[in-house]
Amino acid sequence: MAGVAGLTATGCSAESSLEAVDKHELPVDPAKGGEWISAACWHNCGGRCMNKVMVKDGAVVRQKTDDTHEDSIEYPQQRGCVRGKTQQQQCFGADRILHPLKRKGWQPGGGEKSNGQMRGKDEWEVISWDEAIKLASEEIKRISDEYGPTGFYCKANNTTLNVLSGYVRGWDTTSHGTYTLDVTKMGLPTTDCGTGDADTANDRFDLENAEYIIMWSSNPAWSAAGTPINYWMAARDKGTKFVSIDPLYNASAQMLDAEWVPVRTGTDMALMFAIAYEMLRLDEEKGGIIDWDFIHKYTVGFDSESMPEDKTIDENLKDYILGKYDGTPKTPEWAEPICGVKPEQVTELAQIMAKSNKVMILHNYGMARCNGAEMLPQLLIALGAMGGHMGKSGHATASAYHANAGNGGARLISAGAAKMPKTTNPVTTGVRQPQMYEIIKNGGGHTQDVSNAYGSFHEPNPTELGPIKCIYHMTDAVLQTSLNQKEGIEAHRAVDFVLTLAQFMTTNARYSDIILPVTTEWERCGGFGDYNNREYLPFYTRVTQPLGEAKTDQEIGELLIAGVGKDPKLAYGKTEDQQLYEKIAGCKVMGDDGKMKTLVTLTADDIKGLNAEGAPQEGIITLKELKENGGYQFPRKRNDKHGHIGYQKFVDDPEANPLKSKSGKLEIYCQARYDLMASFGFPGIEQYKPYPTYVVPCTGYESTFKDGKIGGEKGEYPFLMFNPHYLRRSHTVFDNCPWLREAWANPVFLARSDAESLGIKDGDTVLLSSPYGKGLRNAAVMDVLMPGMVGVPHGAWVDVDEETGIDMAGSDNYLIGSEYSGMGVSGYNNQICNVEKYTGAPLGRDCDKPARWSAN
Repeated sequence: MAGVAGLTATGCSAESSLEAVDKHELPVDPAKGGEWISAACWHNCGGRCMNKVMVKDGAVVRQKTDDTHEDSIEYPQQRGCVRGKTQQQQCFGADRILHPLKRKGWQPGGGEKSNGQMRGKDEWEVISWDEAIKLASEEIKRISDEYGPTGFYCKANNTTLNVLSGYVRGWDTTSHGTYTLDVTKMGLPTTDCGTGDADTANDRFDLENAEYIIMWSSNPAWSAAGTPINYWMAARDKGTKFVSIDPLYNASAQMLDAEWVPVRTGTDMALMFAIAYEMLRLDEEKGGIIDWDFIHKYTVGFDSESMPEDKTIDENLKDYILGKYDGTPKTPEWAEPICGVKPEQVTELAQIMAKSNKVMILHNYGMARCNGAEMLPQLLIALGAMGGHMGKSGHATASAYHANAGNGGARLISAGAAKMPKTTNPVTTGVRQPQMYEIIKNGGGHTQDVSNAYGSFHEPNPTELGPIKCIYHMTDAVLQTSLNQKEGIEAHRAVDFVLTLAQFMTTNARYSDIILPVTTEWERCGGFGDYNNREYLPFYTRVTQPLGEAKTDQEIGELLIAGVGKDPKLAYGKTEDQQLYEKIAGCKVMGDDGKMKTLVTLTADDIKGLNAEGAPQEGIITLKELKENGGYQFPRKRNDKHGHIGYQKFVDDPEANPLKSKSGKLEIYCQARYDLMASFGFPGIEQYKPYPTYVVPCTGYESTFKDGKIGGEKGEYPFLMFNPHYLRRSHTVFDNCPWLREAWANPVFLARSDAESLGIKDGDTVLLSSPYGKGLRNAAVMDVLMPGMVGVPHGAWVDVDEETGIDMAGSDNYLIGSEYSGMGVSGYNNQICNVEKYTGAPLGRDCDKPARWSAN
């Protein structure tokens, strides 16, 4: 242990991460036996695939994916990707944290004792669980006594902290961007982390009935790896034509032979306005383009004939597009300088989207994670409504997101609930995440409390917060995935105490004081994959006993709660085994009669074997089958009873099936959403109206010019930066895995014409700079990227050189600031930057760098 205690701040060994992991491979002959076990593949990648491992003598010696049945498009295998095959490096990696760690320079008591400026630089020492819990619980109690529950910050919902003290939550628009801003008021369903608005999309078999599929900001091959892209390819093989609207001719577009419409990141609304203008023009000239009956029956606010009763201004989208209010018709020629799309392509898109064609407009959320995208959902719905592309076979206007990409509809199978005690956070205040770091650094401050949960908003409650003295991290990645990472590091160095539960030396962990080692899902009793697709429910069992001294989140929570003198049962009233039983017993599957039925048969012996209490039950499959098959897949066939058409009930009978909006229709002009968002008082809201208009974003394409005017002299940061999801990671997870670091180099994407003008060749090290930070990456020079765009893959673990302040890892959020306006959308995908050839020592391969932590 002495060698471990003396490690430096990053915990690096001298060997590379590849060398370290190779040393830990066990020389076992799998041919002499072993047991196949259904193993978890649990991260937020958009896949939820089957993962099986062969275990022999406690070691994983082989891995495979779904081979439980023959593969077909009707009944596809749930095949995993390269990330799933790397899960063994998550569990058995040489860089696992297996013992409690304490930062050497930190002492409890606050103030100078915390030595906060050394977070991220200091050395670590291994301590016992007893000492770790004593230090952490006593410091939590001290801060709670002195500062109350608002002295704590945690981004995630935290059952333990609810009981320990309470805490201030952060909120952000993160994954879904503007779609988190109460789109229910305009008639869309709630957008959540698992489904997006999948219920508004059609079933996967209906993809084949579309004549055209418009992929807007969509790349399911990377953002929903596994089975989904096969559904799209099946449609291609049946004759469906694809169009990809994206700054990058991405992997999905290439696989589907899609026509590419390159668009500048963050300018999608300008293109949408121009398409709508052309549809109006073409309809006026020759007719047959716009479905006026659909617009007037199912929407409000498109034109003067369809205005909502609660309107406060006598304006509508159609007249705005035609230039009636500002004197500027939103023609293709108006849009081209903004979005970069040629007028003839805009006209072609308008013709494709005509009511006479079967069209699906399927989007992901990259375009919604942009400054100025506040009204994008209403404008996209308007485009779909103009062609009547909702509520019938071959037509859709919806998301193609996560595990549900291209497969809309309610789940046909689901797991039960754990039935745990409900805990409540005594603090109701939430702070917009980009403002949180500023409040922490300043020792408190004013906030407009408008939300304390993802996607949930209320009228503003002006609040003065006192000092936040403790940051408590679950096994999330808040410091890595939030805007303005540089300021986030400063905020972490400003508090008295940072506590992190972690499996690795993540960015959260690196800037902490105490790290409590957490088990992976492979070391737990088992469970179900969440956010699964509608037809498949993955189930996994234990692969190995907990490694080292790692404990589950619940075990750690119980120790901390007991440490402050409270009853752990207040938070955790059931064992983890009992919770697993509740989930299995509650599994439901759709029957042919449209009713949910019990899935799993459980005998008394089964329940005893689960170390649980409960009553036997009859279901469709046995517990043994659930375990051996790694879950249950709902059998599908074309034209079965379980297809789905988005909005079909509403379109068939809008009176009997109204939407959740005030009018019961799709609200293109939505007074209720506008009024709520305007009440927040964010800067720039006065530019917005209850219907979509073009607003110059606080940061965006216009910001790349010196005077903010398109066509003028370029400014200090002439490029637009976006953050594509990347197969090396699931958001930030797996970035430490040597196999993936070797296979996926994590370069910066540059257009060939830009690279040539800068004297940059493929593989050269480049310096990226923005108003907020600097970073290094090696260049991937591409012919499939729109000039002027720079792609910085999302999720690389920041690695700041403390002398230069330059990030050596290419972290996207180290280059992004906290600026926001309007309704508060965080602009992850239309930031500005500069690119130049780096004159210092070139970067090597990421996989050749030492691991952040090694216990050897």
